Amino acid sequence: MALGTADLNGIPNVSAIASKRIVDDQRLITIDTFHHKTLDNIKKNPYISIAFWKDSVGYQIKGIAKYHTQGEVFEENKAWILKIKPQKIVKGVLEITVTDVFCLTPNYQEAGQICKE
Repeated sequence: MALGTADLNGIPNVSAIASKRIVDDQRLITIDTFHHKTLDNIKKNPYISIAFWKDSVGYQIKGIAKYHTQGEVFEENKAWILKIKPQKIVKGVLEITVTDVFCLTPNYQEAGQICKE
């Protein structure tokens, strides 16, 4: 999946995210191993956009990110990823609260529409 951020001047940044999980209908988690510009942007501007797809079905998620380096969210998700990828370096955990979900599926009925699911 691709995670998009922007700084306070609106300069965009996109990073690839491999370690992610859905917590519930309103929250996603990603693990920070390599964030530099992404983290800088989130600290100044927490609004993010995510794009992901499988084959020709895709979604765009908009949300608000919160960065954790300690506490319950950090420890729980660090334990989760280290169980799957024991060699993973975990600098932080990005907790994303979903505000909108749009379809990226390339057809005239769905593309750009708010997803119903």
